[in-house]
Amino acid sequence: MSTKKLHHNRHLPEEIIVQILCRLPIKPLIRFSSVSERWHSLIIEDPQFAQSHFKLASDRKTLTQRLLISTNYQLRSLDPETPSFADNDSSLSNITFHTYTNLLGSCNGLVFVDVDGYENHSLSLWNPSTRFERELPDPYFVSVANTEKVRSEFDRTGLGYVSSTDDYKIFIDAYVYSTPFQKFMEIFSSRLNSWKRIQVRGHDPPCSFRSPTTTSLGALTNEALHWFYSRVGEEEPTILAFDLAKEEFREVPFPTFDGDADDIDVNQMGVQVVSRGEGEECLCVSITRRRGGVNFMEFWVMREYGVRESWNVLFKFNTNDVSKSLGGNFHGYEACFVTEGGTVIFRLRWDWDIVVRIECHREAEPVCSTPFNVNDGDGAVYDVIKYNETLLSVPN
Repeated sequence: MSTKKLHHNRHLPEEIIVQILCRLPIKPLIRFSSVSERWHSLIIEDPQFAQSHFKLASDRKTLTQRLLISTNYQLRSLDPETPSFADNDSSLSNITFHTYTNLLGSCNGLVFVDVDGYENHSLSLWNPSTRFERELPDPYFVSVANTEKVRSEFDRTGLGYVSSTDDYKIFIDAYVYSTPFQKFMEIFSSRLNSWKRIQVRGHDPPCSFRSPTTTSLGALTNEALHWFYSRVGEEEPTILAFDLAKEEFREVPFPTFDGDADDIDVNQMGVQVVSRGEGEECLCVSITRRRGGVNFMEFWVMREYGVRESWNVLFKFNTNDVSKSLGGNFHGYEACFVTEGGTVIFRLRWDWDIVVRIECHREAEPVCSTPFNVNDGDGAVYDVIKYNETLLSVPN
């Protein structure tokens, strides 16, 4: 080809450039946003481009998942699929944002955050990839706490998306330490930009329902948030779901276990969502059971949502094997990330600075990574949450 011809064809039509950019991962796209004002406007500010990129990545199953970790003084983003955790691992990066950030939910790359939420609450929807932030109005419970000059805190929270109405919704279940003690359930609609209180009806859990675990983040799948819970006076746990479209509670059937239910440790349970190979998601529960004097951790998945008979064991491991790898006791842990292939990332409750990655391959002995200190001495880890890298935002 002649030099003259090369010069003539050096500029591609913009629609072709957009199609190429739509197929790139988020990190190079963010770098390319500095090429020109036009590229910055397209990549960072154009909601149609963000939606097209997200849909294409979802259809092609190329969305990148990361873990977001909050400590006293910083936020850190970690690639959960890295083979090993090391302090100099390039898969770990710091994110500049507010200090003392509580992570309360995640959906489509957006994270529901509360800044300095111990005494005051400042709520936002935030995209860690683009640094987009939309501040939210105060929910009713915050106004009550401010009026009465008392402390308030979240019990259960979650963020999800309702496709039929193109609406991001936030669920909160919060305490206000007034006299008398008060409890509030509220839901936020991004489309309406407002909160409303949820009135508990006959079949809904009472305000005094309790959870056998300390995990407060709802596991999001099928446009519903999920938690373990037991009704007051009942020890057998079940799964509570909050349908974001209908804005009502329902129960999801729990797995039916063989043997005596007393061998299940209700204090070591968790509800997660695992991604299947074909891009679909399944509800997953993790439990600790004692068999023949040995403690096993089992991960069960619901292959067909809402069908009790579709629960089956994904994988399990002997917790003593993990304890030996850690050089101590594997007691007090919280699964933050689970894959169909047997990768599990735990935060250890007995050492809030530590994250451990475990590989479970059917009945083989689990392979445990070196415990990874995620905060470099910057204080305790507050929250660990998974999110997808996207360009999405929720403008006012």
